[in-house]
Amino acid sequence: MQFQLPSNLQTELIAYDPKLKALAKEKQSRKTTKKAKYPLGNIPHLIPENVVRGSYQQDAIDHINASGVSERYHCFTKVVDIATPQARTITIAILYHFEQCWYAAWLPVKGEDYIYGYAYAFKNTAAAAKVVPRHIWNTKDRCTEHASARGVQTFTYSRTITKQDIIDGNDARNWRAMGIASYYQKSRDINNAINLFEVSLNNTIPTWNDSRSMFDRIICTNLLDALEFPFALTNCIEDRSTFKLTVDNMVDLANAWTAKNNYTAGIYLTINDIQHIITTPSIKKRLQAMLDRSVEHYNNVDNELRKTIKYGYKEFEQTTNSIYFINRVWPDCPLDHYRTYFEELRTVNLNHLCTNDALIAWLREHMPVTSFFNMMSKHVEQSKEENTRLSKYSEHDYVIYIWYEMNDTFSMIMCILDKGKTIDPPKRWRMPDFHDYVQAEAWKITNKKEVLHQDLFPVPVKVDMGDSDWTFLQPMDTHQLAQWGQAVRNCVGSASRYAEDIKKRKHFIVLCMIDGKPTFTIQLDVSMGVMNVIQISGVANQRLGEDQKDKYANAFKQALQSREKQLSSKS
Repeated sequence: MQFQLPSNLQTELIAYDPKLKALAKEKQSRKTTKKAKYPLGNIPHLIPENVVRGSYQQDAIDHINASGVSERYHCFTKVVDIATPQARTITIAILYHFEQCWYAAWLPVKGEDYIYGYAYAFKNTAAAAKVVPRHIWNTKDRCTEHASARGVQTFTYSRTITKQDIIDGNDARNWRAMGIASYYQKSRDINNAINLFEVSLNNTIPTWNDSRSMFDRIICTNLLDALEFPFALTNCIEDRSTFKLTVDNMVDLANAWTAKNNYTAGIYLTINDIQHIITTPSIKKRLQAMLDRSVEHYNNVDNELRKTIKYGYKEFEQTTNSIYFINRVWPDCPLDHYRTYFEELRTVNLNHLCTNDALIAWLREHMPVTSFFNMMSKHVEQSKEENTRLSKYSEHDYVIYIWYEMNDTFSMIMCILDKGKTIDPPKRWRMPDFHDYVQAEAWKITNKKEVLHQDLFPVPVKVDMGDSDWTFLQPMDTHQLAQWGQAVRNCVGSASRYAEDIKKRKHFIVLCMIDGKPTFTIQLDVSMGVMNVIQISGVANQRLGEDQKDKYANAFKQALQSREKQLSSKS
């Protein structure tokens, strides 16, 4: 049962009717509440009026106050180079509101001596105190205070940044608010607008395209800064701005460092150890040409890449490092060798090679320096054939070769010497023979000699193939297996898994010599009375051609038949 109340009675009893009460309150609110025109504040004009007219700034303030969070920005633009094919529109200033704070930035007008200006404004309210960045909120004592009609204070701060300010360390992007990023919906469009201003600013100052900071080129006031010389080293220089990049000055600098310090901070600081080499006329001339490259690129106002300035010095550093390495190991190396193999010195990273005192003593006693240079020269020839691509991360403008094979060899010799053992020099100083010889010797020292099964061929079996004699055998022990691996230049002797699997009878390793010369290495297993070839390889892991496979199959079949006759005669 329901009763409809008359209108006057509805009003009288409205306190008992929550829905009607809410409607009445909403209606009253619509009558009395007027939307504020400046909910974000009608701030003073932050941009100088000789850059942007005050009326234009007021229009932007009105627009931002009436916009949603993601649209609270305005770019002030102008057209430049109007009468040329390069005519374009650039952003000369920007104004935006983000997280309770107003931000502005602008470019100077022609004739003004600063890089850019920036400003910010914020209200002195509890809401602003919660979200305005601390580094801005805490500057109220430096801000200009403005009182509004409602008594709410507004603080503004404005500053122009000069070249000297940036050199002195004020190289932050003061026009960009904290928290602005393209991946936030609320700041995506504002971020894009800021990027437009940065592009315009970037076009008004000298920059390097490969630097992280757009101000790096402004901060750099001399060649040593451009080369990023270590600060400790430049302490030995009285005036960085007048320092000339010459071989003689580098020697003097290294000597000054040594006189003031009892340690070295990088091999290139030990130039004083090799000054008798790098100051000889022919070598000095070539090294100076490298340094001159850096000077030339530094002085080129059209150069947009910092790394090109470093190329010449990095070439000088690479070459002197190599000379230092050779001199450290072979101090009596003839000067003519440095001149003859200069290309190898500048292209092979010898600083990468690991050494210790024991290895250096061994090399001096056994390895002629000429042999080292010959191997290095062949390494360069081979490397040029295999790899001519320059890594984009390289500090050089030419390919530097890492000598992994020699480094591995040196490491193994050091391991042998550290164990109190010794190693005789190889018969020939050739890579990879040198590496394989040391590898086999190191394996024998670090692995004890163990007997291996010879179930298939307990004694070698020789097969006459008409034009050659083939001999099949199994290694007697792990050291013989290592010697075989050295002879055929594969890992069968140094990889412990092969020896372990032979001891566990998981497979056979059969060795094949042709006319007494190690030729093939064969891995076999047996399944259901059938012997299977798992892999077969020639010298240096070469694969067999079709003719070789047929000949090998015929020879191995005869060897098995011969072994069968041996077993039959015993039974």
